[in-house]
Amino acid sequence: MAVSALLFDFDGVLADTENIHVAAWERTLARFGLVLDDDACAPAAEVDDREFFAELLRARGIEHGDVEGWTARKQALAVELLRGSPRLFPGVAELIATLRPRPELKIGIVSTTRRSNIEAVLAASGLVDAFDVVIAREDVARPKPDPAGYLLALERLGVEARDAAALEDSAVGLDAARAAGLRVIAVGHRRPAGHWSGDAPYVKNLRNPDEIFAHLQ
Repeated sequence: MAVSALLFDFDGVLADTENIHVAAWERTLARFGLVLDDDACAPAAEVDDREFFAELLRARGIEHGDVEGWTARKQALAVELLRGSPRLFPGVAELIATLRPRPELKIGIVSTTRRSNIEAVLAASGLVDAFDVVIAREDVARPKPDPAGYLLALERLGVEARDAAALEDSAVGLDAARAAGLRVIAVGHRRPAGHWSGDAPYVKNLRNPDEIFAHLQ
């Protein structure tokens, strides 16, 4: 393998968490007095919780809402749900088991989700010690597409950008990795290659390690 570090996005690459975040917001908003369907809550899987809830308040003309308090309630519920249903994508556990014995390769997570979400899934999946570095939302001032998360991961690993690759499932994630100087692989899972993946090498899922390794030669 021609890289010495392989960095994974979390939501959408390692863990299938979209429905968890949507469900957590639906339940939290019901307590707030808002009943929204899945489609209305779907953007919550892609944007920061505070931004999502603040926009809901603005759209309804609600001023001085307790954004911090309600997002904290949602986050606590999301962690509870993730612990009970960690939802790793098929092939993830096997891929990590293949990568871990390679002393020449460091593996890590660079995500815009909160650390408590990542830790809940890794603990429930038996992967709590599997990664050499985990960069979460709290670790950087600016989320993707800013490259700050990737640059911090490289610094902590002591690896040059030219020797690292990132696996991402979104255009903003790919842009962040590219801006940091990493090689990239687009991971689709249920999503076909398209405008979002651009010219990045594309894999349908993480079931076939050899397919991933072939893009890293």
